[in-house]
Amino acid sequence: MRRRRQRRKLFIFLFVLSSFLFLTFSSAYAILNRDVVVHGNASLVIQNSSGGNFIEGVVDEDDGLVENGDGSSDFVGDSGTTVNNFIQILGDDYLWRILSIDVDGNLKIIRNRDESLSMPFISSGGNARDWANTLILQNLKSWYQENLSSYSDIIIQNPEWLLTDAAKPGTVVNVLGTYTDSPIGLIRNDEIVNSSSTGASGQRVSSWLNDGYIWTMTYVKKGNKTDRAWRVNGDKFMDSAATNAGSTVARPVIYLKSSVMFSSGTGTESDPFVVKY
Repeated sequence: MRRRRQRRKLFIFLFVLSSFLFLTFSSAYAILNRDVVVHGNASLVIQNSSGGNFIEGVVDEDDGLVENGDGSSDFVGDSGTTVNNFIQILGDDYLWRILSIDVDGNLKIIRNRDESLSMPFISSGGNARDWANTLILQNLKSWYQENLSSYSDIIIQNPEWLLTDAAKPGTVVNVLGTYTDSPIGLIRNDEIVNSSSTGASGQRVSSWLNDGYIWTMTYVKKGNKTDRAWRVNGDKFMDSAATNAGSTVARPVIYLKSSVMFSSGTGTESDPFVVKY
């Protein structure tokens, strides 16, 4: 009888021990297969590590991320404020900035200013409202093939580019249609306005995007003229004849898939989010 009791106690002990070890190793495995972000000196936050979920788990309103009513998010901040949305694609010498995160976790990003991408919007006699046939889009497509085509697995190939015109920044945006036959495009002027916490004041806007002459893909609504597009010089929007503004820079915009993984980063310029590819 005594031996039977001892065997029973031993069985119970081994059962409890094996259960404990199973739970411990299961928890450890789950932790090791997720990214762990340290907040402050002591707290650990376990989070998913892809697309917008990763970004939203690292930054907050203090970093410039503002959530919209539909579940999407934008990076918002005036010129000179802290907006921690820097992102690096390995192999590219220039950093990118995150413009927005859509409801599915895809990231819309814009490249830092690159003087080698100075170009006119259309050729002489062209129509700035015919986005599909603009000179700037053809140049962007060529640049994409040379510089980003090797990353096509993480870039959305046929996103919906909204085609708009406006009488001036801050006014009602007139949607002309959409374009989906390109993985690369430009920012719209209403996106620049929305990236500012104070919005447009006349034709001026204070935004973290302010950086010299840059093109938008928004056509100028001005009578019957078809040769003009909006560009911004620092904080001033300019109604520009699109054929004679070769010094204006095109800052490429692309969409990264929600499945894109990151190896590190907090979003600052010195510690950007690094795409794992």
